[in-house]
Amino acid sequence: MMRLAATILVLLEVTVMALGQEVLVRERPRQGQLSLSSPLSPFAFVEEVGKWVRLTFKGKPVWQYNYGVAAPPGAGELNATSGFLHPVWSPNGAIVTDWGPQDHYHHRGIFFAWTKTKWGKLAPDFWNLFAGSGRTRFEAFERLELHSDKAVMIVRHVWHARKDNEWVPVVSERWTVVTYLPESDEPDYWVFDLTTELVNVTDEPLEVEEYRYGGLGYRGARAWLDKTKREVMTSEGKTLADADATDARWVLQGGLVDGQWAGLTLMDHPSNLAFPCRLRVADSFPYVGFAPMRKMSFVMQPKEPMRLRYRIVVHASKPTQKQLEEMWHEFQKSSK
Repeated sequence: MMRLAATILVLLEVTVMALGQEVLVRERPRQGQLSLSSPLSPFAFVEEVGKWVRLTFKGKPVWQYNYGVAAPPGAGELNATSGFLHPVWSPNGAIVTDWGPQDHYHHRGIFFAWTKTKWGKLAPDFWNLFAGSGRTRFEAFERLELHSDKAVMIVRHVWHARKDNEWVPVVSERWTVVTYLPESDEPDYWVFDLTTELVNVTDEPLEVEEYRYGGLGYRGARAWLDKTKREVMTSEGKTLADADATDARWVLQGGLVDGQWAGLTLMDHPSNLAFPCRLRVADSFPYVGFAPMRKMSFVMQPKEPMRLRYRIVVHASKPTQKQLEEMWHEFQKSSK
Protein backbone atom coordinates (compact mmCIF):
# COMPACT_ATOMS: atom_id res chain seq x y z
CA MET A 1 0.00 0.00 0.00
CA MET A 2 2.83 2.41 0.86
CA ARG A 3 4.55 1.59 -2.44
CA LEU A 4 1.32 2.35 -4.35
CA ALA A 5 0.96 5.72 -2.60
CA ALA A 6 4.56 6.62 -3.44
CA THR A 7 4.01 5.64 -7.08
CA ILE A 8 0.94 7.88 -7.29
CA LEU A 9 2.91 10.83 -5.93
CA VAL A 10 5.69 10.27 -8.46
CA LEU A 11 3.12 10.34 -11.25
CA LEU A 12 1.69 13.56 -9.89
CA GLU A 13 5.03 15.37 -9.72
CA VAL A 14 7.41 15.51 -12.67
CA THR A 15 10.31 17.67 -13.79
CA VAL A 16 9.97 18.63 -17.45
CA MET A 17 11.81 20.84 -19.91
CA ALA A 18 10.05 23.97 -21.17
CA LEU A 19 11.88 26.41 -23.44
CA GLY A 20 15.17 24.89 -22.33
CA GLN A 21 14.40 25.31 -18.61
CA GLU A 22 13.56 22.69 -16.03
CA VAL A 23 10.07 23.01 -14.57
CA LEU A 24 8.63 21.16 -11.58
CA VAL A 25 5.00 20.26 -12.28
CA ARG A 26 2.46 18.65 -9.98
CA GLU A 27 -0.65 17.52 -11.84
CA ARG A 28 -4.10 17.30 -10.23
CA PRO A 29 -2.87 17.57 -6.63
CA ARG A 30 -5.34 16.98 -3.83
CA GLN A 31 -5.50 18.34 -0.32
CA GLY A 32 -2.32 17.44 1.50
CA GLN A 33 -0.30 17.44 -1.77
CA LEU A 34 -0.04 21.20 -2.34
CA SER A 35 3.26 22.02 -0.63
CA LEU A 36 5.87 22.18 -3.38
CA SER A 37 9.43 23.48 -3.55
CA SER A 38 12.43 23.04 -5.79
CA PRO A 39 16.07 24.18 -5.85
CA LEU A 40 15.30 25.25 -9.43
CA SER A 41 12.92 28.00 -8.32
CA PRO A 42 12.89 30.88 -5.81
CA PHE A 43 9.14 30.29 -5.40
CA ALA A 44 7.44 27.67 -3.24
CA PHE A 45 3.89 26.60 -2.45
CA VAL A 46 3.06 26.00 1.22
CA GLU A 47 -0.19 24.34 2.31
CA GLU A 48 -2.31 24.47 5.44
CA VAL A 49 -4.19 21.24 4.78
CA GLY A 50 -7.92 21.72 4.31
CA LYS A 51 -7.62 25.50 4.29
CA TRP A 52 -5.23 27.20 1.87
CA VAL A 53 -2.12 27.17 -0.26
CA ARG A 54 0.31 30.08 -0.03
CA LEU A 55 2.90 31.22 -2.57
CA THR A 56 6.23 32.43 -1.21
CA PHE A 57 9.26 34.05 -2.83
CA LYS A 58 12.49 33.21 -0.99
CA GLY A 59 10.42 32.72 2.14
CA LYS A 60 8.38 35.93 1.79
CA PRO A 61 4.61 35.46 1.42
CA VAL A 62 3.13 36.79 -1.83
CA TRP A 63 -0.50 35.61 -1.85
CA GLN A 64 -2.74 32.98 -0.32
CA TYR A 65 -5.43 31.04 -2.18
CA ASN A 66 -8.24 29.78 0.06
CA TYR A 67 -9.71 26.46 -1.06
CA GLY A 68 -11.34 25.43 2.21
CA VAL A 69 -14.95 26.56 2.69
CA ALA A 70 -15.20 28.99 5.60
CA ALA A 71 -17.20 31.99 6.76
CA PRO A 72 -15.82 35.14 8.41
CA PRO A 73 -16.42 35.38 12.17
CA GLY A 74 -20.03 36.31 12.88
CA ALA A 75 -21.04 36.20 9.20
CA GLY A 76 -23.35 33.19 9.19
CA GLU A 77 -23.36 30.02 7.09
CA LEU A 78 -24.54 31.61 3.83
CA ASN A 79 -21.36 33.71 3.71
CA ALA A 80 -19.19 30.59 3.81
CA THR A 81 -17.14 30.47 0.62
CA SER A 82 -13.85 29.50 -1.01
CA GLY A 83 -11.87 30.12 -4.20
CA PHE A 84 -10.38 33.59 -3.57
CA LEU A 85 -7.05 35.28 -2.84
CA HIS A 86 -6.49 36.63 0.67
CA PRO A 87 -4.21 37.70 2.21
CA VAL A 88 -2.21 39.35 -0.51
CA TRP A 89 1.03 40.80 0.83
CA SER A 90 3.11 43.66 -0.51
CA PRO A 91 6.89 43.05 -0.65
CA ASN A 92 7.23 45.07 2.57
CA GLY A 93 4.97 42.57 4.36
CA ALA A 94 1.84 44.74 4.55
CA ILE A 95 -1.46 42.94 3.86
CA VAL A 96 -3.38 44.85 1.19
CA THR A 97 -6.59 42.76 1.11
CA ASP A 98 -9.43 42.04 3.53
CA TRP A 99 -11.97 39.26 3.95
CA GLY A 100 -15.36 39.44 5.62
CA PRO A 101 -15.46 42.97 7.06
CA GLN A 102 -18.65 43.66 9.03
CA ASP A 103 -19.94 46.16 6.47
CA HIS A 104 -19.73 43.54 3.65
CA TYR A 105 -19.20 40.02 4.98
CA HIS A 106 -19.27 38.65 1.42
CA HIS A 107 -16.25 40.72 0.25
CA ARG A 108 -13.40 38.25 -0.08
CA GLY A 109 -9.94 39.58 -0.97
CA ILE A 110 -9.57 39.30 -4.75
CA PHE A 111 -12.54 37.43 -6.19
CA PHE A 112 -14.75 37.15 -9.27
CA ALA A 113 -18.53 36.79 -9.60
CA TRP A 114 -21.61 38.13 -11.40
CA THR A 115 -24.27 39.94 -9.39
CA LYS A 116 -27.61 40.52 -11.14
CA THR A 117 -28.41 37.61 -13.46
CA LYS A 118 -31.30 35.67 -15.00
CA TRP A 119 -31.15 31.94 -15.57
CA GLY A 120 -34.42 30.41 -16.65
CA LYS A 121 -36.97 31.41 -14.03
CA LEU A 122 -34.29 32.11 -11.43
CA ALA A 123 -32.23 35.20 -10.67
CA PRO A 124 -29.07 33.88 -8.98
CA ASP A 125 -26.75 36.40 -7.34
CA PHE A 126 -23.29 34.85 -7.21
CA TRP A 127 -21.79 37.93 -5.51
CA ASN A 128 -24.00 38.68 -2.49
CA LEU A 129 -23.69 35.31 -0.82
CA PHE A 130 -26.04 36.24 2.03
CA ALA A 131 -28.94 36.41 -0.46
CA GLY A 132 -28.82 32.63 -0.65
CA SER A 133 -29.59 32.48 -4.38
CA GLY A 134 -26.08 31.85 -5.73
CA ARG A 135 -22.59 31.02 -4.58
CA THR A 136 -19.06 30.34 -5.89
CA ARG A 137 -16.87 27.51 -4.58
CA PHE A 138 -13.48 25.94 -5.16
CA GLU A 139 -13.77 22.63 -7.01
CA ALA A 140 -10.31 21.18 -7.76
CA PHE A 141 -6.65 21.92 -8.41
CA GLU A 142 -5.48 21.21 -11.95
CA ARG A 143 -1.79 22.01 -11.70
CA LEU A 144 1.02 23.66 -9.78
CA GLU A 145 4.22 24.67 -11.56
CA LEU A 146 7.54 26.02 -10.32
CA HIS A 147 9.82 27.61 -12.92
CA SER A 148 13.05 29.53 -12.42
CA ASP A 149 11.23 32.75 -13.40
CA LYS A 150 7.60 32.20 -12.41
CA ALA A 151 5.08 30.12 -10.47
CA VAL A 152 1.78 28.89 -11.88
CA MET A 153 -1.41 27.72 -10.17
CA ILE A 154 -4.44 26.46 -12.11
CA VAL A 155 -7.68 25.77 -10.23
CA ARG A 156 -11.35 25.17 -11.02
CA HIS A 157 -14.38 26.75 -9.39
CA VAL A 158 -18.08 25.98 -9.69
CA TRP A 159 -20.88 28.55 -9.47
CA HIS A 160 -24.15 27.22 -8.07
CA ALA A 161 -27.68 28.59 -8.26
CA ARG A 162 -30.21 27.74 -5.56
CA LYS A 163 -33.12 25.84 -7.12
CA ASP A 164 -35.73 24.76 -4.61
CA ASN A 165 -33.60 23.09 -1.92
CA GLU A 166 -30.66 22.17 -4.13
CA TRP A 167 -27.50 23.90 -5.36
CA VAL A 168 -27.31 23.44 -9.13
CA PRO A 169 -24.04 23.97 -11.10
CA VAL A 170 -24.43 26.83 -13.59
CA VAL A 171 -20.91 28.12 -14.38
CA SER A 172 -17.58 26.33 -14.49
CA GLU A 173 -14.68 28.69 -13.84
CA ARG A 174 -10.97 28.04 -14.37
CA TRP A 175 -8.37 30.36 -12.81
CA THR A 176 -4.79 30.52 -14.01
CA VAL A 177 -2.57 32.58 -11.71
CA VAL A 178 0.95 33.26 -13.01
CA THR A 179 3.34 35.05 -10.64
CA TYR A 180 6.52 36.46 -12.18
CA LEU A 181 10.06 36.67 -10.91
CA PRO A 182 10.66 40.12 -9.39
CA GLU A 183 13.56 42.29 -10.48
CA SER A 184 15.56 41.74 -7.30
CA ASP A 185 15.60 39.76 -4.05
CA GLU A 186 14.22 42.87 -2.29
CA PRO A 187 11.59 43.97 -4.81
CA ASP A 188 9.39 47.05 -4.71
CA TYR A 189 6.45 45.19 -6.25
CA TRP A 190 5.06 41.77 -7.16
CA VAL A 191 3.39 41.07 -10.51
CA PHE A 192 0.92 38.27 -11.16
CA ASP A 193 -1.65 37.63 -13.88
CA LEU A 194 -5.12 36.26 -13.19
CA THR A 195 -6.96 34.71 -16.13
CA THR A 196 -10.50 33.47 -15.60
CA GLU A 197 -12.20 31.20 -18.12
CA LEU A 198 -15.96 30.87 -17.64
CA VAL A 199 -18.39 28.42 -19.24
CA ASN A 200 -22.15 28.22 -18.77
CA VAL A 201 -22.47 24.45 -18.30
CA THR A 202 -26.29 24.38 -18.53
CA ASP A 203 -28.72 24.32 -21.45
CA GLU A 204 -30.22 27.70 -20.51
CA PRO A 205 -28.64 31.11 -21.34
CA LEU A 206 -27.30 33.03 -18.35
CA GLU A 207 -28.16 36.72 -18.74
CA VAL A 208 -25.93 39.20 -16.93
CA GLU A 209 -27.90 42.41 -16.52
CA GLU A 210 -26.59 45.93 -16.22
CA TYR A 211 -25.62 46.67 -12.63
CA ARG A 212 -23.25 48.94 -10.74
CA TYR A 213 -20.85 46.20 -9.55
CA GLY A 214 -19.76 42.65 -10.27
CA GLY A 215 -16.91 41.01 -12.16
CA LEU A 216 -13.44 41.34 -10.66
CA GLY A 217 -13.58 42.60 -7.09
CA TYR A 218 -10.84 43.75 -4.76
CA ARG A 219 -11.50 44.51 -1.10
CA GLY A 220 -8.61 46.55 0.24
CA ALA A 221 -6.91 46.67 3.63
CA ARG A 222 -9.14 47.32 6.62
CA ALA A 223 -6.92 50.26 7.63
CA TRP A 224 -8.28 52.10 4.58
CA LEU A 225 -11.71 52.43 6.16
CA ASP A 226 -10.04 55.61 7.40
CA LYS A 227 -10.25 57.69 4.21
CA THR A 228 -7.27 59.79 5.28
CA LYS A 229 -5.14 56.65 4.80
CA ARG A 230 -6.64 55.62 1.44
CA GLU A 231 -6.07 56.84 -2.10
CA VAL A 232 -7.17 55.84 -5.59
CA MET A 233 -5.61 56.65 -8.98
CA THR A 234 -6.77 55.53 -12.44
CA SER A 235 -5.28 55.45 -15.92
CA GLU A 236 -7.48 58.43 -16.80
CA GLY A 237 -6.23 60.56 -13.89
CA LYS A 238 -9.27 60.04 -11.66
CA THR A 239 -9.02 59.84 -7.88
CA LEU A 240 -11.18 58.57 -5.03
CA ALA A 241 -13.33 61.67 -5.41
CA ASP A 242 -14.36 61.01 -9.02
CA ALA A 243 -13.24 57.53 -10.19
CA ASP A 244 -16.51 55.66 -9.60
CA ALA A 245 -18.50 54.84 -12.78
CA THR A 246 -15.66 55.93 -15.08
CA ASP A 247 -13.78 53.76 -17.59
CA ALA A 248 -10.14 52.84 -16.96
CA ARG A 249 -7.40 50.54 -18.19
CA TRP A 250 -5.99 50.28 -14.69
CA VAL A 251 -6.89 51.36 -11.17
CA LEU A 252 -4.63 51.69 -8.13
CA GLN A 253 -5.89 51.53 -4.55
CA GLY A 254 -3.37 52.07 -1.79
CA GLY A 255 -2.46 53.90 1.36
CA LEU A 256 -1.01 53.48 4.82
CA VAL A 257 -1.02 50.06 6.48
CA ASP A 258 0.63 49.87 9.90
CA GLY A 259 2.51 53.09 9.19
CA GLN A 260 3.92 52.09 5.79
CA TRP A 261 2.58 52.69 2.28
CA ALA A 262 1.31 49.72 0.30
CA GLY A 263 -1.11 49.28 -2.57
CA LEU A 264 -2.48 47.13 -5.37
CA THR A 265 -3.19 47.93 -9.02
CA LEU A 266 -5.73 46.04 -11.15
CA MET A 267 -5.04 46.12 -14.91
CA ASP A 268 -7.59 45.34 -17.63
CA HIS A 269 -6.55 43.69 -20.91
CA PRO A 270 -7.68 44.99 -24.34
CA SER A 271 -9.03 41.53 -25.22
CA ASN A 272 -11.55 41.67 -22.38
CA LEU A 273 -15.26 42.25 -22.66
CA ALA A 274 -16.23 45.95 -22.37
CA PHE A 275 -12.61 47.17 -22.44
CA PRO A 276 -11.77 49.70 -21.12
CA CYS A 277 -13.90 48.51 -18.27
CA ARG A 278 -16.17 50.62 -16.08
CA LEU A 279 -15.10 50.92 -12.47
CA ARG A 280 -16.86 50.46 -9.20
CA VAL A 281 -14.98 52.52 -6.63
CA ALA A 282 -16.76 52.69 -3.29
CA ASP A 283 -16.50 55.93 -1.36
CA SER A 284 -17.06 54.81 2.24
CA PHE A 285 -15.17 51.50 2.25
CA PRO A 286 -12.00 50.32 0.45
CA TYR A 287 -13.44 48.45 -2.50
CA VAL A 288 -12.54 48.80 -6.20
CA GLY A 289 -13.26 46.55 -9.16
CA PHE A 290 -13.79 46.13 -12.89
CA ALA A 291 -17.51 45.78 -13.63
CA PRO A 292 -18.21 45.05 -17.34
CA MET A 293 -21.96 44.87 -16.65
CA ARG A 294 -21.84 48.49 -15.55
CA LYS A 295 -21.14 49.31 -19.19
CA MET A 296 -23.29 46.69 -20.95
CA SER A 297 -25.52 43.70 -20.38
CA PHE A 298 -24.51 40.42 -22.01
CA VAL A 299 -25.48 36.77 -22.28
CA MET A 300 -23.42 33.66 -21.53
CA GLN A 301 -24.77 31.14 -24.01
CA PRO A 302 -24.65 27.46 -23.09
CA LYS A 303 -21.23 25.86 -23.52
CA GLU A 304 -19.64 29.00 -25.03
CA PRO A 305 -16.45 29.96 -23.13
CA MET A 306 -15.65 33.49 -21.95
CA ARG A 307 -12.06 34.46 -21.16
CA LEU A 308 -10.96 37.52 -19.16
CA ARG A 309 -7.38 38.53 -18.36
CA TYR A 310 -6.08 40.81 -15.63
CA ARG A 311 -2.70 41.82 -14.29
CA ILE A 312 -2.25 42.57 -10.60
CA VAL A 313 0.68 44.61 -9.30
CA VAL A 314 1.24 44.77 -5.53
CA HIS A 315 3.34 47.74 -4.41
CA ALA A 316 5.57 48.46 -1.43
CA SER A 317 5.83 52.15 -2.36
CA LYS A 318 3.59 54.51 -4.28
CA PRO A 319 4.13 54.26 -8.05
CA THR A 320 3.82 57.19 -10.44
CA GLN A 321 1.25 57.47 -13.21
CA LYS A 322 4.09 57.02 -15.73
CA GLN A 323 5.32 53.83 -14.09
CA LEU A 324 1.86 52.29 -14.11
CA GLU A 325 1.35 53.29 -17.74
CA GLU A 326 4.56 51.52 -18.68
CA MET A 327 3.50 48.41 -16.77
CA TRP A 328 0.11 48.40 -18.46
CA HIS A 329 1.65 48.74 -21.92
CA GLU A 330 3.83 45.71 -21.19
CA PHE A 331 0.74 43.79 -20.13
CA GLN A 332 -1.33 44.73 -23.16
CA LYS A 333 1.43 43.44 -25.48
CA SER A 334 1.10 39.95 -24.03
CA SER A 335 -1.24 37.63 -25.88
CA LYS A 336 -1.20 34.33 -23.98
